[in-house]
Amino acid sequence: MLFLAIMGLIVFLLALFSVIYARQTGGGWKFLTLITVLSALVTIYAVVKLPYWPYNQSQQSTRKASSSTSTSASTSKSKSTSLSSSQVVFNEASTKRAAATTKLNEENILKQLQSNYQSIGTVAFTKSTKTYTITPTNKKYVKSLKTIKSYPSQNQKAITTITSNFKSLSKSLKKNLAAGYTIQLLQPDTTDKMLLSVKDGQIITNNFK
Repeated sequence: MLFLAIMGLIVFLLALFSVIYARQTGGGWKFLTLITVLSALVTIYAVVKLPYWPYNQSQQSTRKASSSTSTSASTSKSKSTSLSSSQVVFNEASTKRAAATTKLNEENILKQLQSNYQSIGTVAFTKSTKTYTITPTNKKYVKSLKTIKSYPSQNQKAITTITSNFKSLSKSLKKNLAAGYTIQLLQPDTTDKMLLSVKDGQIITNNFK
């Protein structure tokens, strides 16, 4: 705008002198007068638009503030998006770590149960139902279970001992793993009939009676 103002001023002065000269000599001063007026208007416009005036400085400050606000908002949005993505990744990693820890604990409990009950039978774990199943295979133990089931009234003490042991074992599972795990004892010589089933310390099935 400064350049335009200077050029407009120069043209205005030249045109003004030309008009004065043309009037004195009787030449075509009307066209030169038009040039003078136009150059004056251009000069005034350029001078008004110069950034040195207070109102122009205020407008520029407003535009800069608006631009700064937009940039800040964009930056904040970008940071927010980045934080949100990081949070998703963190949550996924935490979920995977928790699942891996649970799986390891389940396997460790299974190994411990297999070691503790190897003298009476086998122990298996079904992850989908969170169930540990003891299958009696020891002949003496199998015979004892059959006798207890056949004569429950004469073997109440044995039944109480077995159920108490399984309730304690179930509570231990809940403490070391989580709620929702079941420990069950199959009837001898079967694959799906239960003698006893306990979940979270509560008896679910009791076929000794």
